[in-house]
Amino acid sequence: MSETGLQPAPFWEQCVHELKIRHSRFRLRRHAASPYIYVREMEGGRKVNEFSLKPKRWCSRDDIEEARDLCIQGHRQGSWPTPQSRRTVASGSDWSELAEACIADIKLRICKEGSRAHSINDLRKRIAQFRGPVEARRLQAWVLEHDPRLQLKSFNRRIETLSQIHRSGQMDLTAELQRLRDMRPKGAAEKIRKASSMRVRVIPTDEDLQHWLDRLEPFHQWVFGCIATYGLRPHELWHAEGIDRQGWISIPGDMKTKTSEHFAPAIPEAWVERYGLRENWDQVHGQLNARWKVRFAEVSGVKIAVNNVAVSNALYKEFQRKGLKKLWAPIADGEGMDWVRPYDLRHAYAIRCATSVETAEAFDDDMATWMGHGVDVHRRIYLRWLSSSRRKEALQRRRGQGVAVNAIQSHTAPVALPDDITPDLLEMARKLKAAGLVSTSAG
Repeated sequence: MSETGLQPAPFWEQCVHELKIRHSRFRLRRHAASPYIYVREMEGGRKVNEFSLKPKRWCSRDDIEEARDLCIQGHRQGSWPTPQSRRTVASGSDWSELAEACIADIKLRICKEGSRAHSINDLRKRIAQFRGPVEARRLQAWVLEHDPRLQLKSFNRRIETLSQIHRSGQMDLTAELQRLRDMRPKGAAEKIRKASSMRVRVIPTDEDLQHWLDRLEPFHQWVFGCIATYGLRPHELWHAEGIDRQGWISIPGDMKTKTSEHFAPAIPEAWVERYGLRENWDQVHGQLNARWKVRFAEVSGVKIAVNNVAVSNALYKEFQRKGLKKLWAPIADGEGMDWVRPYDLRHAYAIRCATSVETAEAFDDDMATWMGHGVDVHRRIYLRWLSSSRRKEALQRRRGQGVAVNAIQSHTAPVALPDDITPDLLEMARKLKAAGLVSTSAG
């Protein structure tokens, strides 16, 4: 597909929205017939000028970042910035003053707590502690403490912190940001790095998952049952609008959740009745929202959920605070076992959709729509954990040559391990048995 046929990425939409809520004089634009970024200059709510930023392209995240930063800088100084216009820190400023000024600006611009947490943490706990003159090269050296080839995630987080300083208007870091962004792995090297750094998911069988859910007390059974049955991002459960008579759940968009509005079927459908998901919706959904409240902020007349990350993390903490029995399963791409996190239940739904007889006539683009993401993300990230044998069986089933590979059978052995038996001990026992060093006979 040509570049001009691509849809703008969510990051593009995020930057466009940021400039809009800032009431920026300069706004990002794109045209279907061109791969280049355009800037529209506004005055009194009306367009007064529009120009191209060629060769910057709207399909490049780095180019979008640079274009957004130029729009913010131009808005602050009242005219489009020239290459020579470079902001400097006020004389006498120290690092702690810079950090506090940037933090105040970030809190004004970014409502979602999870989106600003890393930058604020870097500013408060690291940059504010710097000594010596406030200089751009000191910040660049700080980013380079992480090797982009080996520690790209940390490297990118520090670049984002520098970008926030730049956008705050406290320092002009255009040259430093460009230099650092150019050091990121490109092309095939970046794809390989992303694949190797992706967390390996833990995908339980449906029988084991059902057995684990059956043993939970009613509140947790309903919560984790909903996430598992509909493949929800954990925070979506707080915002979900109910289950209809056909068993489909409704997930809103409108800045409440990560993506736009979408609807998903129950897979397997039997879990709706088994766990009272529809019957007990009003009662338990109300308890969920009362126990961990979602907070909203209003930006340009739009209500934005600001603590989705925090409420999602509350479910993870339940395993420590409440002592919930963990569900253990084999690691999807490797050896050994690990416990199933709430987000793993979403990945398990994707695998179930790809292999269940209930979805025999559905295809990847249907399932991606149910889960609220694109088909490329669905195949590259979610179906990555579908083993070749299960993929083959699913294809055979679709051609009428096989049966469902995940029809739920009666459970024969518990997977929630006893407290004194860890996955490591279990794995060691299996290896000893395979080596003939352990006998399983009685006496």
